[in-house]
Amino acid sequence: MKFRLFAASLLITAVPALADPAVGQWVTVDDDDGSHKSVVNISVNDEGKLQGTVIEILQEEEKGKLCEECPDDFKNQPIEGLTFMWGLEKEGEGEWESGHILDPESGKIYKSKLEVGEDGETLEVRGYIGVSWIGRSQTWLKYEEPAQTAEATDAAEEASEAVSEQATTATAE
Repeated sequence: MKFRLFAASLLITAVPALADPAVGQWVTVDDDDGSHKSVVNISVNDEGKLQGTVIEILQEEEKGKLCEECPDDFKNQPIEGLTFMWGLEKEGEGEWESGHILDPESGKIYKSKLEVGEDGETLEVRGYIGVSWIGRSQTWLKYEEPAQTAEATDAAEEASEAVSEQATTATAE
């Protein structure tokens, strides 16, 4: 009984965070040429605040770079795997404010806020100094997993069937 109550309480606290449209993976876009730079995972931490972590660098020449200009604990950390956005507090559905964002290129930390676009496919991320109108915004795109090739899909299905057959054989014995 205690376990069920504990599991239910976890589910109740986790569902609102998962339901927020800002949570998930987003592609950052270069301001100058529009190329895709990285994939960022946005999640809600244990305190109910939003954070963003670079999970993949998409430009080959940028892979393995360190945050050389960054302050304190961020200094010389790999950019891939870096939690560079933190402390955002929920203001409304898909709207978060009062956080901070680190620019890994300059090493500067700004106040931040973000908002999911009406289509749910874009995320406006704003870094600013003091008040939000003294800053700059970027539009990130909802990340879509690359489509699997037909061969990979076939191989996955065959592996799944083989595991099912082994499980059936093991239970029959």
